[in-house]
Formats: sequence, structure tokens, C-alpha cells
Amino acid sequence: MLSSVKINARGHWVSVFEPLPRERQDLYNKYEVTPALLDYAIDPYEKARVEIDRDAGVTLLIFDVYVPTHKLSAPQTAPIGIMLTKNNVLTFTNAQTNFVNGLIAEHLRKMKARGAIADQIDFILPILYTLSTNYFQPIRRADIQRQQIQRSLEERTERKAISEFLEIETGLVYILTSLQGNVSLLQEFQRRFATQMSQDQQDELDDVIIEAQQGLEMAQMTSDVSARVSDAYSKVLDSNLNQTMKLLTIFSILVSIPPIVSGFYGQNVKTLPFANGDWAWQITLIITIILMAISLIFMRRWWK
Repeated sequence: MLSSVKINARGHWVSVFEPLPRERQDLYNKYEVTPALLDYAIDPYEKARVEIDRDAGVTLLIFDVYVPTHKLSAPQTAPIGIMLTKNNVLTFTNAQTNFVNGLIAEHLRKMKARGAIADQIDFILPILYTLSTNYFQPIRRADIQRQQIQRSLEERTERKAISEFLEIETGLVYILTSLQGNVSLLQEFQRRFATQMSQDQQDELDDVIIEAQQGLEMAQMTSDVSARVSDAYSKVLDSNLNQTMKLLTIFSILVSIPPIVSGFYGQNVKTLPFANGDWAWQITLIITIILMAISLIFMRRWWK
């Protein structure tokens, strides 16, 4: 599906949502799109980067965005395409990233209310800024969730915390990878196009890069802390398991002593000490208790 909105007297913003073959021809014929860059733009598995077709004068930005409606087991980020042609700005989304079109439409409305949009760079920079800052909330949410799990572990150790930490760390891996790609993309874009920008545009692009780097640092710190807490918690579980195994070993040794003593005296061997006495039963109990006490003393030393 294609929808076009006028940006200024020279160009349009074209929203491209999973284009059909007929719509692809319209993109080639009306909006200066090249086949190779179109394939990159609609590929849902592309990594964040800058692609340039110098002959056609077309630049494509593959930018990773945070997907707030992701499923629990699905990736939390996905790429969108932002294509700059001589006259137009095209954005390429799919069912997962279609929410971006609403953000862009709102930005366009606000920018038009402030005055005319001079060129394409002025149009896309605020959008890139918003998409970069959208990472902050899920990173903070992951950190808050980590703190809650950590506080609960101080009161009671539970195995389900491992799966909760796994969920946090998995989400942060997607976010970290996407932010690293976005920072590289923005720096590459700055390197290639800084000479074509005004000073205000360069300052605004610097702000976008700073926000993306800040998000990357936040995600890295949260990921490191979560990994360290998860590792410490795993060590606590291992220690608890070791203590439990020691306790069971001691218990099994102690309960094996009565059958040994009673087994000897149960064979009716007349030469055994105290076997024929009136107090034989009581004496065997005393022998059993003494042997268990000696074993317990040795086991306590081993425990320490």
C-alpha cells in the first residue's frame, strides 16, 4: 500500500507498506526508486546501515526501531527503510513496524504548523531523534524489573528468577545490537553528508547521535548489571545445592549404621559380645548410638 503526503513544493513523503507488484512499478516510475534499493528497504531481516546509489542520487537508511507490541518470544526490534530521493522521502514498513507511520504523520503535522519544511534532512532528523529516544523506556523498564527480581531474591531464593533474568537479557541483546547498528549508521550518515548540511542540521544530527549513544550506554550498563546479578544468583543456587547434597550424604551415612549393627547381631552368632546377655538389645542400641555419634563428629568436621 502506498500513501503520499506533500512535504513542500518540491517533494512528498511516501509511506510504503508491503508493496504489491503493481505498486512496485509505481515506485520505480513515479518516485525515483531503484529495484536494488527497494529490495533492501522491504527486507525484514536487513541490518542497520547506509546504502547509496550515486547514479540515481538515492540514499537508503536501514534504521532499527523498538517494537512496543512485540510478542514475548519475538525480537524486540525491527528495521525500517528511509529512502531519500531527489525530491521525495519514502518510508518502508511492515505489519510489525507500521506504528512508525503514525509517529511520522504526527511529526509532519507539527513541523507544518511551525512553518515550511526546507528540505528532506529537516524532515527526517526529528523522526530519527524520536525513534532513538524510544529505546529509553524499555531499557529503564528492564532495569526496574531487574531491581524487583533482585529485591525478591534477598527475601527468598526461587528458580523462576533464572527464566526472568533470561527474558531480560534476551531483550537487551536485541536492543544492544540494534543501537550499535543505529549509532554506526548515524555516524556514517554524518560522515557522508555533513558537508551538504547547514549548521543547524549538523547540530540536530549531533543530538540524534548523542541520544543513540546514550541509549547504547544505558542498555550496556543494564545488560552488564543483569548478567552479573544473574551469575551471582546462579552461584547461590549452586552453593545451596552443594549444601543440600552434603546434608543428604551425612544423613545417608548415619542411617546406614543401625542396619549394620542389627545385621551382625541378627545372625544369631553366639560368640558376639553381649549377644546372650539379658541386656543385649539395649547394648546394641548403645553401640549404634556411639557409632552414629562418632560418625557425626567426623561429618561435622568435613562439613566445615
